[in-house]
Parts: sequence; structure tokens; C-alpha cells
Amino acid sequence: MGFRTIQFLTFIFGACFLFQSDAIAQYTSSNRTLQVGPTLRSYVLATPNSGSAGKPLVISLHGDGGSGAGMRASLPLETAAAGGAVFVYPNASNAAGVGGTFEYFTDAGRTAGVAYIRALIDALDVELQIDRSRVFMTGFSGGATMANALGCRMEADEIRALGIHSGSLYPINDDFTYTGNGGVSCALPATMLIWGENDNTGGVTFAIGQGVRDNHRNTQNCAATNTAFAPSPCIQYDTCQRAVAWCAIPAMGHSIWAQAATAFWNFFSAQTPAPPATASPIYTDSLQNGWQNFSWGTVDFASATAQGGAQGIRFDAHSFQGLSFARPASPVSQASFPELRFYIRGAGGGENLMFSLQSGGTLHANVPFVQLLAGGVTTQWREVRIRPSDPPISYAGTYERINLQDNSGNAAGNPQTVFVDTVDLLAPGNGSLFGDGFE
Repeated sequence: MGFRTIQFLTFIFGACFLFQSDAIAQYTSSNRTLQVGPTLRSYVLATPNSGSAGKPLVISLHGDGGSGAGMRASLPLETAAAGGAVFVYPNASNAAGVGGTFEYFTDAGRTAGVAYIRALIDALDVELQIDRSRVFMTGFSGGATMANALGCRMEADEIRALGIHSGSLYPINDDFTYTGNGGVSCALPATMLIWGENDNTGGVTFAIGQGVRDNHRNTQNCAATNTAFAPSPCIQYDTCQRAVAWCAIPAMGHSIWAQAATAFWNFFSAQTPAPPATASPIYTDSLQNGWQNFSWGTVDFASATAQGGAQGIRFDAHSFQGLSFARPASPVSQASFPELRFYIRGAGGGENLMFSLQSGGTLHANVPFVQLLAGGVTTQWREVRIRPSDPPISYAGTYERINLQDNSGNAAGNPQTVFVDTVDLLAPGNGSLFGDGFE
């Protein structure tokens, strides 16, 4: 190799390095941990120096045996975004470094993955005020298989879009089924898929990739026609319920495409914020829609401490007393309202509470509140979003009462004070009900 060739390559690689360094310089990265149930998880967080409030969150999952830091280097999304989003790179291993593969191949692993991602979203929403309506998830190989599984379990009202690079899609314990037209029964988010045409890796061959593509196309009822999508050779299928794009890369095997970050960011950027889910209020300044106060203990439904509006709820929790909303004559159906949302804050933080659903004298679920809100109650207002059909509640029937109960057992002279406001039931949003009856 001649001197001028070395000079030329030094210039080219040096220019690329400077370009990526300039983009990365727009971000501040840190290694973080987060307690999720009994496990301390770890991740790399990259926040834009221009500010994070109101910006989308992109979650990027590494392949088998990899790491968050490695994924950050291999798929340079921050270079493509140039400060336009918050990025988080979860480690499949726990904080002690045990394991390096997302457990997409078991029901327990997928369930733990949902808890991990939801805890991350909750924690970063509180800290950085991200745009929760634009949470995107991408992954490579095993990480992409996990992203597909999580996108199916969490669905489009939690994950706005997926970026799948060489990752499969298949059910575990019937977490989804295949429909008659070749789609799947869950409300998959909008998805871009990238695959090497020479990928012969077991379980994620190019032929399997074409099948996964068709699962997404048929789920979204896409037309057979398509339109070019930058960068080439990507295409986007026409008239899909949610967008589906496909990039088949000639002569590439099982590796990350050099333009994958640009392709994914272009696709994510094209997804407008999802319309909010339809809310049926339980409490906004006062009880709504026939809901009644069935609380036992010291509860004030006209407190001056409010998250929104003029009034909120104050609960001086002691002696296992409870704040309770009830509508005995009209039980809530999970099919109609799959999610409960409210805001909570404590006077001191760390308040010890239990959450339960009830019909008559029957408790359908009774779980520690900290399992539903990563980090528990703090002295700042925090949004709580509970899907009763998901773990740890795992109840898909109807209920008449919603209870938040003291679990400290403190005496009346030493209550733990919590404030609750803006309590809503959320109907499926963003067109998530399919014409074939699947949700």
C-alpha cells in the first residue's frame, strides 16, 4: 500500500470519525442501574445536550452475547438523530454482569422484558419528560427477536414503532396466534424490517425474514404495492393500517447494515405522535361517571393539592385503611378499558401501599404498589399506568372497585400521606381494534 493511499484512507476514516464524533458530542452518556422487581438491571443512557423534554425515546436492544455499549457503537442512531431523541441501550445482563442474551425464548423472559422496558419508560419519563406517545424500539438478531416479542405484548399504544434488524417473530405460550390472512393477533406497532439477502443464520435466515415481513404486512392489511423509502433499497408498503417498511440488502449476511441507523431514524421520524387513548374519567376535581367513594379511613376528595385542575385526593394512610373507588352497578370490562391511569405523589416518598381490584367481597388481585410503579411513590407527581391483564396482576375479568390500601400498619398518629389525582380508565386508542375481532 502506497503512502498516498494511506494518506487518502487516513483522510476518509478521519473524516468519518470526526463526523460521528461531532454527532456523539451532541449527547451525554452515562451507565445507569434500575431496580426492576428483585433484579437490578443496567443500561447505557444517552441524552441530547440540547434538552430531552418532549423528545421521543428510542430503546435499542443488542444481539445475543452483546451489550448496551456495543449496540450503541454498532448501530449509531445518535449520529442519524443529531440530538432529536433520547436513547437507551439496555443490557440483557443484570447489574452484576450475569448473562448477555435477552431471554426472548421463554414466557418468563418475555414477561421480565416487558417489566424492564416499562420500568425504563416510567423512570425516564419522570426524569427527562420524554414524549411517551413516541417510544420506539429497535434491535439486532436476538435483540430484534425480543423487540418483536415485546412489541406484540406491549402493542402499539405503548410502543409507537419497531425497527427489526434480522430478528424473528414467533409465539411463546400463545402470547399471540396467527390469523387466517397470515398476520398475528396482537396490535403490532408500525415496523421497519432490515435483512441481509445472504443471511443463512439458523432461526433468522433471509427466508424467515421474508415470512416475518409478511406477518407484519398482513397484520396491518397492507396493499401488495409499495413506494421507495430512503435510503435505497428500502420500500414502504402502501395503505397499511400502521406503516410497514422493508429493506432487503443484497450480498449481506448476518450483520448490521451500514445505513441501518439512517433507515430506522427516517422511519421513526415519519411516525407522528399517536392520538391519545379515549379516557373515561373516574376522578377529575370530583368523582365522575357514576363512581362512588367507598373508602375506609381518612380520605379528602377536595384537597387543594392537585396534579391537574383545582382539587385532588388526599389519603392519610394508616391502620391498613384504604382509598377506594367503586361502581357496583356497572363493573369495568377489561375488553372495553384495558388500562387504568392516575397520578400519585407522597408527602415523604417511599410510602408503603397495596393495590387491588375487587368485585363484591372478592379481591381479584392484591399486589404491592411498588411492583406497579418502578421506584415507588416519590415526592413528585408520577403517572401510573396499570394494565390489569398483565403481570403482576394478571386478571382479565371484570371488577367493580379499585383500592389503594395502607400497608405500613402505622397508627393513626403516624400516617403516611399520599395524594392522588386525574384517575381515568383508558379505552384502546390509535385504532388498535382490528376488523377481524383481534385486539
